[in-house]
Amino acid sequence: MKKSILLYVIKRVALMSVCAFTLSACVSCGGGEETAPSSSTLESSKPAFTVRDDNNPTGESGLEEGKYTDGEFVYYISNNNATVIDYIGNKKQVEIPSRVDDIPVTSIGDNAFADISTIESIKVPSSVANIGNFAFSYCTGLKTIELPLNLVTLGSYAFNHCSSLESCVIPDSVSNLPQSVFYYCSSLKQVSLPKYLGGIPKETFFYCTSLEEFTMPEFATGVGDYAFTGCSALKKINCGENLATIGKESFRYCTAIQTLDFSKCKSIGIGSKSFANCASLKKVIYPNEKGASGDAFMGCEGIEYVNG
Repeated sequence: MKKSILLYVIKRVALMSVCAFTLSACVSCGGGEETAPSSSTLESSKPAFTVRDDNNPTGESGLEEGKYTDGEFVYYISNNNATVIDYIGNKKQVEIPSRVDDIPVTSIGDNAFADISTIESIKVPSSVANIGNFAFSYCTGLKTIELPLNLVTLGSYAFNHCSSLESCVIPDSVSNLPQSVFYYCSSLKQVSLPKYLGGIPKETFFYCTSLEEFTMPEFATGVGDYAFTGCSALKKINCGENLATIGKESFRYCTAIQTLDFSKCKSIGIGSKSFANCASLKKVIYPNEKGASGDAFMGCEGIEYVNG
């Protein structure tokens, strides 16, 4: 009798333990609010892909249109092209891949690297043809950038306030520049613009205070408003024969310029306050055909004007 009672108690205790374990598992794995998946978890559940950098794709990609990440870059994939839309890595030297899951990386989107102060160098692959507006804006630690030789478009304010950028070569494949590409790049000393560029747009080198010498592209016909305003270290401007117009306040406060030589130009027209407050300017050499606004040299004392 005692033995049967003991067995009965043991069975009841075992049954209660199993029920307790099952209830605990249901609570921990249930669909209540505390265990609902976050949006970031859902986002990361998209198909994983590998990053590749080769010229021989192995097949069609199975990725659908949308956002994807490899842990360093965020891409938007559409029409079998990938655009870099954000950088979430922590590297100082950044090399953008040319392909993701056999899809070519063809663009860098607007603001893709904006406000990332820790990046020091960026290499853009040959697959990239387009760089968006403000793409590298306020990358204050960026010192060097390598652009591909077949780049087609570069957005406005692309290097806005890249205060550590020292040099940049924009390839000849870029036929037009938008405004303000190097706006407030205060460390910029050397720059090469496309050979066939038709002019220097508005605010291109606005307050690039380390730029000492600049050679106009061979086919440039004009300089936009405020293009070199505040370039206080600029001492020499090399003008080609095709230069014909200089915009409003385009060289204002360029306080290191001593001589302007337009003698190679066929003709020259100088806009309002173009060279105002250029305190060191002492000599202007004109071509035979010229025209200048009455206040073009406002605040410049004792200038000698010479016909070339």
